[in-house]
Amino acid sequence: MEKVKIYYSLWRMLLLILASILFVLAGIFILHMHNNMFQLVAGWVSILFFGFCGIAFLCSFLKERLFDQPHLTITDEELTYRRVKTSHVRFADVASFEVRKLGDNEFIAINYKPNVERQKMQDASIFGFLLRSMNKQLINAQESISVSDISMKADELCQLLNEKLKQA
Repeated sequence: MEKVKIYYSLWRMLLLILASILFVLAGIFILHMHNNMFQLVAGWVSILFFGFCGIAFLCSFLKERLFDQPHLTITDEELTYRRVKTSHVRFADVASFEVRKLGDNEFIAINYKPNVERQKMQDASIFGFLLRSMNKQLINAQESISVSDISMKADELCQLLNEKLKQA
């Protein structure tokens, strides 16, 4: 059983962390040089917002690289991807994978078999139902995986997933 692990792009993650640090430093500079209440508030908002984002990016980066928890893991039976929570997609439930674009972002659309698609809609919460319906309208698939920030090209990943799908 071969396991394929796909991580977020190292350079993009480091760039996001660096940009967050620079905006926090800009917020500190604004606080140091403030002349009015607006600049004081802008400085604190910059520090708090970009500080939180920087910490979130750093934690994600460390979790992925130090604890070996990749964004995508592909085995012979399933695809596992991590967002807020970990999701598992069994190849036996999938009809096909396709690359879709929405603006500048690329996605792998997961086209489930009709009976699985109906069951997922019925089992979803109201929020999940709305999210799946919105995905269906935007990219014509209930679920999708953003692949704009990963270390593998979208076409290569889609080809790999469809090969695994044929084997399942």
